[in-house]
Amino acid sequence: MEFKLDSTFEQNLSHFKTEIEKVDAECAKILFDNLHLLDVGNDAALGRGAIGEFHKTVLSGLDALQKATGGKS
Repeated sequence: MEFKLDSTFEQNLSHFKTEIEKVDAECAKILFDNLHLLDVGNDAALGRGAIGEFHKTVLSGLDALQKATGGKS
C-alpha cells in the first residue's frame, strides 16, 4: 500500500482504513474507533497524555477481542 503525497491526511487515512479492514476488520475497528482520543489540538502536554490513553484503550480492546475469540486474534 502506498500513500499519495498529493492526497490529504484524511484521504490517506481513509485509504489506510480500507486496506487494513481487509486484513483484520475487528482490529481496524478498535483502532479507528479510538483515533479521536489523539485529537488534542496543539497542546504537547495533552498530546503525551492522549497517546498514553489511546494506547491503554486500544490494548484493552485488543485484549477483550482476544478473550472473545479464545485467544485466536
